[in-house]
Amino acid sequence: MKIPFLEYRSVLAYNRDVFLIEHSDLLKTFIAIDNNFDALIRLPQTCRDRDGNSYVSLAPLLLLLRRQVHSAFDVLSADQSYQAWLLLRPGIEAALIIGKWVDDPQNAKIWQDREKDPGAYQKTYTGKALRSGSLIGSERIQAVLRTINDRFVHANLDYYHRHLNVGPGDPGYVNVVLSYFEDDTLQLVNVLAFLHLLLVVQEALLVLFNQLFGTEVALPSSLALFRQTYSDRIEGLAHGNVEYKAVLSDLGAWSAGSA
Repeated sequence: MKIPFLEYRSVLAYNRDVFLIEHSDLLKTFIAIDNNFDALIRLPQTCRDRDGNSYVSLAPLLLLLRRQVHSAFDVLSADQSYQAWLLLRPGIEAALIIGKWVDDPQNAKIWQDREKDPGAYQKTYTGKALRSGSLIGSERIQAVLRTINDRFVHANLDYYHRHLNVGPGDPGYVNVVLSYFEDDTLQLVNVLAFLHLLLVVQEALLVLFNQLFGTEVALPSSLALFRQTYSDRIEGLAHGNVEYKAVLSDLGAWSAGSA
């Protein structure tokens, strides 16, 4: 008996295994980047600012970011980047919220009272207002969030046509096929964009914490090392391909000459 849902699950498992075989270097890179969270989370857990204030309430936001990163990378490895970016969205927002709370502790109260005063929440946490002075590069991080909202959250024209193939069928018929999975090259582009963005966010948070707590912590896996390792590969994929270039720049926060 043919059961479409079970067939779908089997393809998910198959795609993940193929990714492990063909892109073990990227999996190892992801694991190294994921380990950066240990150093990041330890800072608000154990440190206080120069006035003795604790920021331990920031730790759950970092844990949320890490959880979403795990979930997103899992489906990304299964050739479903359109799901991965959607899963990552709350994590990116959590990083931006950290910047807002450090900007002004009153912003945490506004966040907490969202249901009581939705107007204040909208004014503080919507669109460009989500950018902060404390989080370096928050403009481009928020721009990625906006891109995710535009491309993956709503069933707009772009989402409707993505993965849709329409062509001639039998006489008098038209074949309409909506793909659940992406080709391997597009998957690779999205994985590289994902990893680069993750490091951009992590290093922005690190700068924020080092300034806030007066520490000099470094991440075990750096953005500079990633760029040194993968810049030629990324530039080669982006060259001459508008779609790939847009993924790397608009979602991955990559710019030509980043290395």
